[in-house]
Amino acid sequence: MEVDQSLDLRKDTLFDRAVLYTATVFFTLTIVLTTVQVFVRWFNIPTLGFLHWTQPAAKFLFIIATYFGAAVAIRNGEHISIRFMLERIEDWNTTVGRTLSIFSDLVIIGFLGVALRATAVTAVDAWSTSIGGIGFVTSGYIYLGISIGIALTVLYAVADLGITMKRIAADLGTDGTETELREGTIDE
Repeated sequence: MEVDQSLDLRKDTLFDRAVLYTATVFFTLTIVLTTVQVFVRWFNIPTLGFLHWTQPAAKFLFIIATYFGAAVAIRNGEHISIRFMLERIEDWNTTVGRTLSIFSDLVIIGFLGVALRATAVTAVDAWSTSIGGIGFVTSGYIYLGISIGIALTVLYAVADLGITMKRIAADLGTDGTETELREGTIDE
């Protein structure tokens, strides 16, 4: 059994690549910084004691990278949802399936909207709050990164809702009867 682990974007725009590459760079830096910290601790190298900042930096990058990764997952349709159930229901009744898909998208967008507001307010409130480990990094910077990741996720969730709405419009046709959706019309 082969598992598809591709990052196949529906329409590979410059914006999509920028989000994907940013998330990849964040995760890569997290791995590099964690590896450096392991070697510094394992070999107990006192001359590399100045690298103490790698541990909090790896934590901060991992937190922000997770939210950028969530945006990539939403874009690729790999977010947490009950896709199996939605596909079965859509096979049984297209209208009910699409209605549930719209409801699911609206719940996701609503949750992300609340989370975005909360993180944006926290970023402003904690802009100058030191969190230790790295002197110039404040709690506000971390929340700003989280807010950007959530905002990207909201953009992709709204785009997903738009695609679902286009599918419904294409299925209804002009005379109210269901028609077949042609390949490639959703993203164009």
